[in-house]
Amino acid sequence: MNEQRSDRGAEQALLAACLVSKTARVEARRHLMRGDFDDLRHEHIWDAMTTLDRASKSVDAVTIMAVVGAASPEGMILPELVTAVGVPDNVPEYAAIVRGWAIRRRLESAGRHALTLAYTEGHPGTIAARAASEFIAIRDGQNATDDITAVTVTELLAEQDDEPDWLIPGLLERRDRFMLTGEEGLGKSHLLRQFAVCLAAGIHPFNGSRLANTGRTLIVDCENTRGQVRRKLRPAVEWAARVGQDPADRMVVDCTNRMDITRDKDLARIHQLLDAYQPDLVVIGPLYRLVPRALQTDDDTAPVLAALDTIRDRGAALLMEAHAGHALGKGGVRDLRPRGSSSLLGWPEFGYGMKHIGTEGYADLIPWRGDREEREWPQRLRKGEGFRWVPHVNVYGYGEDIA
Repeated sequence: MNEQRSDRGAEQALLAACLVSKTARVEARRHLMRGDFDDLRHEHIWDAMTTLDRASKSVDAVTIMAVVGAASPEGMILPELVTAVGVPDNVPEYAAIVRGWAIRRRLESAGRHALTLAYTEGHPGTIAARAASEFIAIRDGQNATDDITAVTVTELLAEQDDEPDWLIPGLLERRDRFMLTGEEGLGKSHLLRQFAVCLAAGIHPFNGSRLANTGRTLIVDCENTRGQVRRKLRPAVEWAARVGQDPADRMVVDCTNRMDITRDKDLARIHQLLDAYQPDLVVIGPLYRLVPRALQTDDDTAPVLAALDTIRDRGAALLMEAHAGHALGKGGVRDLRPRGSSSLLGWPEFGYGMKHIGTEGYADLIPWRGDREEREWPQRLRKGEGFRWVPHVNVYGYGEDIA
């Protein structure tokens, strides 16, 4: 077994180059992250350089010595770095060597931890998911750095505005969070499934126009059986296949019982689906079936929203259903805000409630929080062909049903 754990010469050469060149330090920060140096004395000297740079102070042997202290272990080896050979132009190569050894050490540590976990108590799937998460974090953190990212407002405004990463132009962007509430049995689940079907078919869910691209969608239904979901999806899928592309092969459905996504086992199940199918849009819920307790306080709600955000952090838009409160407002109108902690109000980018207007097959779509960005949500919906909701009021170019 190879006992080498680092390249001391590369660490010394990198720090020697950074002692004499600010450009070298800036370049090094593009490649390194905290903890990459195997020698803690080198790590502390690197931290001292960063501290001085952020304070806009000079970086040299004297100023570094003032930070670390002459009698410290770092101060004792600083003269070695002053006389070491380090070429500023070669910093990317030095940094790659240092970073490479750091990744190997992290892999070794994760491997040892996985061996320790293997025979601990707990569900084997959860243990495997925890071990896999450590290796994934090492993989995904390979290019993470401690580079200074703050900019002046002048620099910020000089940058070009990013084009939204649209899944449905004007309506739904990747990583958006949409929460839908409303009266029981009105058709909230149908509306959310409609998004999944239409994106997979490459058509707009409200006006039926062709999208530039199709998307992969995942439905995690914690309330209905496979038979119930199948009967509801069939007409929508058949309609979408006629208007756009057949969505069936780009959709995945998982019907499960009540779960607790704050538990490793249940959250791991969802992430296994994300790993396997890489969806662009996830429909999950309803919220009250994702956790076996009422979400009355912020402390109750925080771990649930954190778990949901791990889904969104995978790059998918997240659509979910929640029950509205039972309280009546002015005029005896039911409150459409989600039942439970007020922290639910601030979580999604878009929060809407469906309200029956007294005519069969019609519903209003009413915001219970302000949209973070303007989007083209219709105001009133009616049932249309293919067991889907279509806009009734001509807003944002929506209007009459299409064949």
